[in-house]
Amino acid sequence: MKLFPNIQNRTRRTNISAFTMVEMMMTVGIFLFIFTGVMVAIQVFGLRVYTLAATKLSATNGARNTLDQIRDAIREAKTLQVGNVPVGGTPTSFNAISGTNAAMGNALQIFPTTNATPYSIYYLDQSSSTNYLREYISTSTATNIKTLAGYITNTIIFDAEDFQGNILSNNLKNNQVYGLTLQFYQWEYPIAYVGGIGLNAYDHYQLRTKVCRRALD
Repeated sequence: MKLFPNIQNRTRRTNISAFTMVEMMMTVGIFLFIFTGVMVAIQVFGLRVYTLAATKLSATNGARNTLDQIRDAIREAKTLQVGNVPVGGTPTSFNAISGTNAAMGNALQIFPTTNATPYSIYYLDQSSSTNYLREYISTSTATNIKTLAGYITNTIIFDAEDFQGNILSNNLKNNQVYGLTLQFYQWEYPIAYVGGIGLNAYDHYQLRTKVCRRALD
């Protein structure tokens, strides 16, 4: 006698789904395409960041080397005079700030000894559209001009001041602190185009230092 005649014993088969070979190949291909695109984007971004950082480091390093050279010359100096070199003029046309006028200008004359020679003049050369900071060296036998920096934007580079930052004159000697301000611009991305997009590719920098000579009278 069967208690449940309508129930039949049978094995149920579960449907199993799987990717075909074609679907697997397409999936892997899409994944590799996306992965390659992401890696290329990361690489390009890394190169841009590296170029930006390298440009900034190069600009600041060159400017700091210039400041270090002028700083050492001021510290070793016997006599200094702040003055100006006229636009389009030569360093031999250097004019020191006279009397009690504020010692602020685009040039600085440095005498390492009490003699008239040798001496150096650090000045802003404005004879072209690209302003250069140059060093004029005069000795008893020869003269020489060196270029220290370019693309200078400020015209007042040197000044003589006291410990509180008040501008002094050239008449004082022992309590002068000489300030040096250097403002310049440089391409942020060296491979940028000139014009169009390249107009926004310049970055501006400013470095300032104050130095006092060691040999006080």
